[in-house]
Amino acid sequence: MRILGVDPGLINTGYGVIDTAGDRPQVVEGGVVRTASSTPLAERLHTIFLAVQDVISELRPDVMAIEDLHSHPRFARTAIMMGHARGVVVLAAGAAGIPVFDYQPNRAKSVVTGSGHAPKDQVMRAVALHLGDDDVAKNEHVADAFAIALCHAIISSSPAFAAIEAQR
Repeated sequence: MRILGVDPGLINTGYGVIDTAGDRPQVVEGGVVRTASSTPLAERLHTIFLAVQDVISELRPDVMAIEDLHSHPRFARTAIMMGHARGVVVLAAGAAGIPVFDYQPNRAKSVVTGSGHAPKDQVMRAVALHLGDDDVAKNEHVADAFAIALCHAIISSSPAFAAIEAQR
């Protein structure tokens, strides 16, 4: 299975694509879609949408795993802005007919590192270890995207996951 993991954001949207055939997930590609905060919102969202569409078109993932919205009442505006970016990423997947799976950040951290409250540097090291490649985790947004992809790879390989999906 080829999984596109996405860490959505208006300034930095990280993505990481892995293949799960074999003993260890293999890195296909990772990167960051960057937009300037001085650019109007509509243009930023369009840039993110087109970039994710290009990744999907070029790399042909079977599924997308994306970080779910998380918010604290003190950061409501941040959650709303992230929701815009997340929406266009999910739209790109929907337009391509790719199923989307949502994961809370602390769930992905827990699955990949063993702790739902792991700091960024620990997530980056864990991703590098899982993928056997120190270079894939040099950027925190790319590392988070690979963590989301790895989380889906690990969870979806569970017999319980198959049983739950069959009931949908």
